[in-house]
Amino acid sequence: MLKDEKKFDELGQKLFMKGVLQNFEQKHGPIKGRMMVTEGKIPPEMLSKLQLELMKNPKWIVVEGSFDFSNYTIGMVVGLNPIRPISEGWLTPQLNHPGIKPTQNWQEFFMGKVMENMDENGKIDLPLYSWISDKSDLTLTDKEREK
Repeated sequence: MLKDEKKFDELGQKLFMKGVLQNFEQKHGPIKGRMMVTEGKIPPEMLSKLQLELMKNPKWIVVEGSFDFSNYTIGMVVGLNPIRPISEGWLTPQLNHPGIKPTQNWQEFFMGKVMENMDENGKIDLPLYSWISDKSDLTLTDKEREK
């Protein structure tokens, strides 16, 4: 489930009223899923595994991806100097019975969107909002949401 479905729906409604989502679907096919990237936290069980890397890279950010078609979040730590993933990522269930885990493709999609939207100084405007079709995605930052 999306981390903040209400905020995502508000933006979706705004984009629908402007014809942005219809235009996207005309060009790339129907939207089949949505992903939201927010700031996250390192799960306690991952801290000991990442401790050495985090000490070597004192500047980092934790990001988390949530989906409207999965009850898991995908998390990862990104080092900011240099800008690179510090962790391979992890899955965290959102419910007691979360169901099917996101595939490796979704984990790679999430990581790719994070790295694409980070500037050369390691700044990323969160949350990121992605509408996903079989052919493409429409990904906007929180700053673009305000337009």
